[in-house]
Amino acid sequence: MSRPMLSRARILFGAALLVMIATLALEAPVAHAGPGYELDSTMPSIALAGEVPIGVAVDQSSEEIYVAELTTSLINSLQPGQVEQLDSEGVATAASPLTTGGQDLFISVAVDPATHGIFAYQGEGTTPFGQKGKSTMSTLSSSGVLGSSFFPQNSEAGTLAVDSSSRVYFPNTTAGSVQVFSSTGTLEDTITCAGCAGGVFGRPGSVAFDSAGNLYVVDRAGSGRVVKLVPSGGSYAYDSTLQTGGSPVVVAVDTSSGDIFVGNLVGTKYHVISYDPAGAAFDDFAAGLVRQSIVELATGQLAVNATTHELYLSDPGGKQLWAFEPVGSIPAPTATVAAPTPVGQVEATLRATVNPKAHVLTTCRFEYTNHADFLANGYTNAHSAACPAVIGNPEGVAISAVSSGLSPNTSYDYRIVIASHGGSDEDGNQSFQTLPAALPEATTGAASAISLTGATLAGSVNAKGGKVSNCHFDYVAEAEFQSTAFAGAKTKVCSVTPSGTAATAITAKATGLLAGTTYRFRVVATNNAGTTAAADKSFATTAETCEENPAMCPPAGGGASQPPASSGPSSTPPPVSVLAPIKKAPPCRKGFQKKQVRGKIKCVKVKKHRGKR
Repeated sequence: MSRPMLSRARILFGAALLVMIATLALEAPVAHAGPGYELDSTMPSIALAGEVPIGVAVDQSSEEIYVAELTTSLINSLQPGQVEQLDSEGVATAASPLTTGGQDLFISVAVDPATHGIFAYQGEGTTPFGQKGKSTMSTLSSSGVLGSSFFPQNSEAGTLAVDSSSRVYFPNTTAGSVQVFSSTGTLEDTITCAGCAGGVFGRPGSVAFDSAGNLYVVDRAGSGRVVKLVPSGGSYAYDSTLQTGGSPVVVAVDTSSGDIFVGNLVGTKYHVISYDPAGAAFDDFAAGLVRQSIVELATGQLAVNATTHELYLSDPGGKQLWAFEPVGSIPAPTATVAAPTPVGQVEATLRATVNPKAHVLTTCRFEYTNHADFLANGYTNAHSAACPAVIGNPEGVAISAVSSGLSPNTSYDYRIVIASHGGSDEDGNQSFQTLPAALPEATTGAASAISLTGATLAGSVNAKGGKVSNCHFDYVAEAEFQSTAFAGAKTKVCSVTPSGTAATAITAKATGLLAGTTYRFRVVATNNAGTTAAADKSFATTAETCEENPAMCPPAGGGASQPPASSGPSSTPPPVSVLAPIKKAPPCRKGFQKKQVRGKIKCVKVKKHRGKR
């Protein structure tokens, strides 16, 4: 069947899509399937022609595999999803794919052990192509005939399990519970884990049954946990905690052997821990296989064929299913030490290459001791440096760790010790000698970006292979320097901590300076051997200008500017301007009076008024 290849569009769900399926079989559990799991020797993966697998389930009767898939086209337009029906060899059946005829943003699928039909759940989320999907649970027959549908509350994932009464168990991260629905959508029970160690569920995201009807639930709240619940009074009661921490996301159970599989996601690293029915871990595998998915935060989901003990892992980024089979022995990891670099006076970076063989390391450490003690006691008195977290890889991976507390000019021996469920390995002896004790070299550079009140100070420090515990600049005004040198200087920490055996450029910003002032500055560095103060240099801050300080500007008519008058009680009073006395106009002679004529005061002859005749 030809399908268009998947574009690299990013599907942004409102929350992580974490899907797993487990089904109920009624056989009594037998001893666990094997010491460990490896990729199937004849069919390690099942290609899905470019489709994006999310959920996966197995019909324990027919051994058919159901895969909930997202489907995209080459023109970046998200198309309706589907449920792929594959036979036990991974070949699509005549009825495949199964759809509802709607948008079908399928993210999980479960098989009903009573009817051999399926429950297919589709979530709802925002994509680059608009709002897609609707929180819907649909039932379909094994031949693809659509039955009833109901609409649970939208959840992050809604991974499913179905019991022998056709009731579907829906872990709802939004409600913080596992909801139990009848096949027609009636809510019959709500499981909150009220009596669980660690409290009620925070983000239940995955469920699975064993053959005795015990329910395993992944709670992704915090660092995560996996709890076992047992039937009690028509519901479920807390029994035990299978796993605490480790960031579990999905769980599946082999209902024949009783083995439990927990998919964990640490950062971007995915791996599967397998437990026997008593809860003891016996393998940690599948590391380094699941690729980064176009579905944001989607991780591999699990389903088990209880007849063959085959374990299927969906790989959304790889557009395939991985198939694992039980094996009689787990391959042991291998390790090879390399020359340490860099090597300093009191520290050295130890290096090695490890190959976990796709199984997670349970032990990884470097051991080191001085050569004299090694000759006398081997590694009995050795110090340890833990490896960084190594989730695993199908191939070798370079790792390193810093050994501290060494002595200068001393010979050391070291090795690496690793182990997984498949065995252990150690490799050595690698020797090295620390550098002789030496003071750091410090050099004062030039100041730049100088302003009225600040400057960028520069310099360099060669740690000489020592461990630098202090690096700073001293700076002080020239006048103060002349009397106390750097005794009262201000300090600024270097921009970086120097290391290694070459000069490291450093800077710092001096602030709060006075304008038009000369300053002295220097670099000071301390390592395990002592302190070095570099020769000082000077710089002058920018002087204020007339534009920056109007008080410095000359008066408009020329001449020197006058400082502004102070209002303090001891200040000199401003000069007083004495006005010339106003001259009074002389009095008018008889027969004249004062009048304003054209803006001036004048004596005007008074007119005489004559009476009527």
